[in-house]
Amino acid sequence: MEFVAKNVRDRRQAAGLSQKALAARSGVSQRMIGAIEAGASSASTATLDRIGMALDATLAELVTDPSAPRSAVVDRLGWTGAHGGRGVLRWSVDCVREVDAWAWHLQPGDRYQAAADPRGWHVMLFVLQGRLTLELGDEAIEIEADAHLFDSARTHAYANRTGAPVRFYRCTVW
Repeated sequence: MEFVAKNVRDRRQAAGLSQKALAARSGVSQRMIGAIEAGASSASTATLDRIGMALDATLAELVTDPSAPRSAVVDRLGWTGAHGGRGVLRWSVDCVREVDAWAWHLQPGDRYQAAADPRGWHVMLFVLQGRLTLELGDEAIEIEADAHLFDSARTHAYANRTGAPVRFYRCTVW
């Protein structure tokens, strides 16, 4: 809440907006804007998205430490449900041009060798089924029903070292 309060207030002031003007632009009540900026209220991601659109800011820019480097955010809780559910912002990567999303299916024994991407590129992996082995140099990272972010400006490979199929999404961010 501390980061959200500072980021919303600083961005609002930099835009030359009063709390009332931001409320009108975002459709969020002035009372809620004031509570967020005071750190007295935890806003939903939907509310922060509306404020972010009015301030030309992403959700990640509103919830992260403004003094931290802006390459990736890891595990920032954004929502908790009444029955134990939760929404977690895993990463946010600055995007210069685009994001490519690929659906992959590796059969047992399959291996794909990738060349190094240009500097500044990242890959997000989302494993849906099976266990994927991500090879980064001499390091092998096993990913099973999870996600992983890495700097892809080095050679890397995707391998299925198991006896069952692997399905995953690969998003390249550049």
